[in-house]
Amino acid sequence: MVLRSIVRFEILLVFTVIVSGSCISKLDRAVYSPVIKDGRVIFRYFNPTARTVQLAGDWPGNNWAEGDEGSGEVLVGLMKYDRGYWTLELELAPGVYRYRFLVNEREWVLDPSNPRVVEDGMGQKANLLIIP
Repeated sequence: MVLRSIVRFEILLVFTVIVSGSCISKLDRAVYSPVIKDGRVIFRYFNPTARTVQLAGDWPGNNWAEGDEGSGEVLVGLMKYDRGYWTLELELAPGVYRYRFLVNEREWVLDPSNPRVVEDGMGQKANLLIIP
């Protein structure tokens, strides 16, 4: 009886360590995006396997532009990479904007950290950003 109790305790302990370790690693990777701070907007996206991540939206100077690296064009809205995290900081005027990420110049991805999603006017979805 005592042996069974010890074995159950050890199994419970191992399970607790595994689950808490998993939760901690997810918290370590938590991404908050977009963040509006001091008149600037910080966009973040976590994808350690992406080759490039671009930010496209309907604000002046971007207008959903993407560029084409293969043809020598500049990749518009190119985000900076650091250990799986892609970041871009912009100065945007107060207003309402739509945006998405473009991964590896071909896959449109919504910002998983932003629950505000709207139609983009072309049959797709886009995230909504409201700057007061």
